Amino acid sequence: MTSLGAGGVTTLGGGGGGERGRMTTVEVRPGLDSGPLPASSAQAVADACAVRLALVSPPRTGSTPVARMLWQHDAVTHHCHEPFEAGYWGGRGVISVWQNLACPMEVASGSRIPLSRVPPASGLLVKEMTFQLDAGQFLFLAGLATAPVVFVMRDPRLSTASRLRIVRELYGEVSFPPFESGWQSLAEQVRLCERHGIDYVIVDSADMRANSAGVASALLKALRLPAQPELDSWSPRPGLQLCSPQVGALMSEKRADDDPFYRRVLSSDGIQPADVIDWSRESALIRSAGLADDLAAWTELYEQLRADPNRLRAEP
Repeated sequence: MTSLGAGGVTTLGGGGGGERGRMTTVEVRPGLDSGPLPASSAQAVADACAVRLALVSPPRTGSTPVARMLWQHDAVTHHCHEPFEAGYWGGRGVISVWQNLACPMEVASGSRIPLSRVPPASGLLVKEMTFQLDAGQFLFLAGLATAPVVFVMRDPRLSTASRLRIVRELYGEVSFPPFESGWQSLAEQVRLCERHGIDYVIVDSADMRANSAGVASALLKALRLPAQPELDSWSPRPGLQLCSPQVGALMSEKRADDDPFYRRVLSSDGIQPADVIDWSRESALIRSAGLADDLAAWTELYEQLRADPNRLRAEP
């Protein structure tokens, strides 16, 4: 596999990894939409969007607030939300990836616009979950970007407890497969960047909540985007449909009516200060889910990544 760099393109292999389950409501036929995307698909995105940003994170780490912050920048005009999601959960294959990339959401209107109608010199932000990508798919996404890959992370105690509450609300389940924490995949993808010479930066949500303006300034500098103030505040958009139509077709009616994954961030008016945490309650929730040993490993990864020199520090 080659990556899309200056003058180059990539092909995309199919097949995510890990365990799948709750969201799958369609019959999956062997070979459905399987095989690589044509190289012309990546080139079509590159031709339509001069600026292309890749934002990758484990779930419940604050990646959508970072995305909303980047939407405030004049260079980011379009958004592609988790193009690999329908393939991971619903077996929709790589064609669903292309369908999502080929019709990104226009940030200003919330409408999905075919690439052929995207104005020249537009900017595209592609947001994805770490565990929904295999190694080849991650390299495809990283290669599509014109700036360093942005990884977002959060204290795994908080991200784990948040995900547990949502799977209980939506599905009545007491836990989730450890692979779906996204931490194993995050560590592997950072190693892939190091191995392949791919530039990356890490945003810790704790840093962003402590000094959102300073982190926004540092992020723009890392992404080689012009400085622009007040990225950390915005107008609430509670009715915005972030997920692609391919994912929407897989949703339960409950999630489609009121999606708890995005309820808070879409109703917000900016980056919020840190919550007051009852750590004993969070720990009890994680223990009851049988994830305490896994959490110890994820916390070790988190501390290692906080020491990574590519972790962004707030601009003064």
